Amino acid sequence: MGHRRIEGMSLLEAFGFAPGAMVAAVGGGGKTSLVFRVAAEAVERGIPALVTTTVKFTRPAGLAMPRLVMVPAESAVEAASIALAGEGGVTLASGEGERGRMLGFPPAVVDGLRKPGRLVLVEADGSAHRPFKAPAEHEPVIPAGATDVVVCVGLQVLGRPLDGRWVHRAELAAGLAGAGVGEVVTPAVAASVVLHRAGGRKGVPPGARCSALLNRVGGVEAGPLALELAKRLVDGGLDRVVIADASEGTVLEVMGRALVSAPATDHG
Repeated sequence: MGHRRIEGMSLLEAFGFAPGAMVAAVGGGGKTSLVFRVAAEAVERGIPALVTTTVKFTRPAGLAMPRLVMVPAESAVEAASIALAGEGGVTLASGEGERGRMLGFPPAVVDGLRKPGRLVLVEADGSAHRPFKAPAEHEPVIPAGATDVVVCVGLQVLGRPLDGRWVHRAELAAGLAGAGVGEVVTPAVAASVVLHRAGGRKGVPPGARCSALLNRVGGVEAGPLALELAKRLVDGGLDRVVIADASEGTVLEVMGRALVSAPATDHG
């Protein structure tokens, strides 16, 4: 198992995302920050980046959002190509819902957005602002063409009770982990949910890489519980685990079996 701690590494490099990829962010805390931060990093490197959703998402707090283009589903593929021809990054939505949330597209429409040389970043799950979750029957909504799925875990859940204050669909999470509602969320409990085929790995397309973001909040360093969770996830078969503050774009640790950075300037 490889292990890196590199000053100044971007999330794009940490996950090894390359032009032509489609990344679906699922799970708990960090999804919105991840897709918008990686989009900004890609644009800085000359890689066209498109951010969209198959569910709903909100504007990123404290992060720049690429120009918002709202179009009906039948016009999405053409509109994306036209918008990206004029600028490096675009946020694509089908409309605006309650509380200013942006509405997305069916997975089949999002599949059509993937093109060579372009990075497509998709928020494909909801967590009701909880740092951790287990998916319901209708979740997540991952496009079949996703090349990468990133399961997000907000590190503030570790050491907290497995209940509705900290975990979205706590009863489902408890069942997947073989734990009781209200028990402490240990690295073992969190890893059991993330690695479960009905949990974090649910709906991952065949052949897609499955990684995890362990997202810190508030500038706290990655502690032993986070490192233990990362090791359990890599040992359990995830391709890569990144401990980072996605909002800040600060990468603390990277663990994985193959740690080769993405070709950051290849966008032909």
